[in-house]
Amino acid sequence: MTDTAAAGVGLFDDWERRDFDAVMARFASVAAVRDHPRGATVTDPAEIRAWMTSWVTACDDATASARATVSSPTGAVIEGIYAGTNTGPLGPMPATGRSVSMPFAIVMGFDTAGKITSYDVYYDQFTLLTQLGHIPSPVP
Repeated sequence: MTDTAAAGVGLFDDWERRDFDAVMARFASVAAVRDHPRGATVTDPAEIRAWMTSWVTACDDATASARATVSSPTGAVIEGIYAGTNTGPLGPMPATGRSVSMPFAIVMGFDTAGKITSYDVYYDQFTLLTQLGHIPSPVP
């Protein structure tokens, strides 16, 4: 039986080492990444890899500080703080040179082989865009 908590945190260990081959090896051949704040779902392995690398493209010094908060034999909830300096584009938005520190939660589903089949991402997009200066803060 897969230790889903360790597998979920392990994905972030791979991500922080920028080992995207290892990141992708953790996904089942049929998987879905759902970025809920953006309303985006990617299922093609190349698109999943591009989504994973886009967070490093935006902040090349990014860390995730991931920890498993809940797990079962078929899933895990991973929480952390995405933090870094915006040195590259974030989707269509240019780099601002500002720092970001944003909490996130990810709900992962696993198949019987211990591979990730679903990866549902939740974060505060308003905080992200405000900290990077793409939208004004409502309170000075």
